[in-house]
Amino acid sequence: MEPPPKMLISLTMTILMMMMATSVALASDAAVLEGQARALLVWKDSLDNQSRQALRSWGNTSAPCNWRGITCSTGVHRHRPVIDGISLQGMRLRGVLNSLNFSALRTLTRFDLSYNNLTGNIPPGIGILGELQALLMQGNQIRGSIPPGLANLTKLRFLMLHDNEVSGEIPRQIGNMSSLVTLNLSNNHLVGHIHSEIGHLKHLFGLDLSLNNLSGYVPSKLGDLTKLTTLCLYSNHLSGHIPRELGYLEKLEDLVLWDNRLTGSIPNGIGNLTKLTDLELNHNLLSGHIPRELGYLENLEELYLSHNRLTGSVLNSIGNLSKLTLVHLQNNQLSGHIPQELGYLENLDELMLSNNTLIGFIQNSIRNLSKLATVYLYNNQLSGHIPQELGYLENLEDLDIGSNPLIGSIPKNIDNLTKIVHLHLDSNQLSSLIPRELCHLVNLEFLSLSNNSLTGPIPNCLANLTKLYKLDFGQNQLSGPIP
Repeated sequence: MEPPPKMLISLTMTILMMMMATSVALASDAAVLEGQARALLVWKDSLDNQSRQALRSWGNTSAPCNWRGITCSTGVHRHRPVIDGISLQGMRLRGVLNSLNFSALRTLTRFDLSYNNLTGNIPPGIGILGELQALLMQGNQIRGSIPPGLANLTKLRFLMLHDNEVSGEIPRQIGNMSSLVTLNLSNNHLVGHIHSEIGHLKHLFGLDLSLNNLSGYVPSKLGDLTKLTTLCLYSNHLSGHIPRELGYLEKLEDLVLWDNRLTGSIPNGIGNLTKLTDLELNHNLLSGHIPRELGYLENLEELYLSHNRLTGSVLNSIGNLSKLTLVHLQNNQLSGHIPQELGYLENLDELMLSNNTLIGFIQNSIRNLSKLATVYLYNNQLSGHIPQELGYLENLEDLDIGSNPLIGSIPKNIDNLTKIVHLHLDSNQLSSLIPRELCHLVNLEFLSLSNNSLTGPIPNCLANLTKLYKLDFGQNQLSGPIP
């Protein structure tokens, strides 16, 4: 049975309308793509000669999807491709962004101009890129302030402006960028406070505001960023206490707050951060004892608490932290003995306890630390003999146990330290002869035995130490000719 004529007419009209709509959509998408190409060519013409040469594939406005660094996609509701990505990292492009028509590039999801030679400001018009998910402009010489309009980029997941010349304050509106996963504004000239609105960025995994001129307190609202794995605020002018709320960041792996003006004690809640591998609180004004809860951080690899005003003893529980490779506790006011439990840290590469008021012996358990390359125990009140066990540390490159009241002779098995470059035994109460075994340390560059009570001749074989550039035997009781 044939369909009625009226139904055929209706069906035909529907098909014609659909074809016309498709044709219009195709023409519209083609116009969008061509407009995007023209916008990019205008920007290209504003760059210097070398940059234009690097972008020499940019030419045919009908085929920008084949240009260098350009990606295209059709998206959900489009019939022809439009530009969705610009990736031109590390091409030494030189120029500014002001001549780039962002209105024509609303379909961008990725905009990567990192590690070029771009200057000028961040244009406020960039806030119109509502589909943008990644804005990567690190490693340029971009100046000026962060435009508050960036907060319109609510789909943005990665904002990387580090290693530039950006100045001014961090806008409070940045707290509206609720999709952010990584925010890196480090190594700029930012001033002002870290606003508590950053605590609204609940999806943030990495926050780096280091190497700026930020002041004020570390906001307690950072404790709301429970997905954080990295928090870097080092080399600013931050003051006040370390907020106890940081103890809520149970996924944190790196907490780096060094080189600020932080005061008060290290909060006990730091013991909750059991995934922490890197803890850097050095070069502040922290006081009080090292909290015993630090002994819970069994994944810790690097511990930097030096150059503070910490008191009390070195925790025995430090022996639980078997993954530690670095222990920097120098330049504090620590007292008591060096714990025997340090000998459990078999992965330790650097041990720095200098410039404290530690007493007692250098523990013989140090022999277990076979990976040690650096040991600084100088300027304490350590007593007794230099332990023979130091001679087992065959990877040692720097040993400084000067400025202690150590007595006795220099152990003869010191000749096992064949990698040693710097050896400081000065300002002790060492006696007896200079051992000839020192002549086997052929990599030695700096040898200081001054201000002791050493006797006898200077061994002739020290002439074997051809890399030596500084030798100090002053203030001893040596005799005989200078060889």
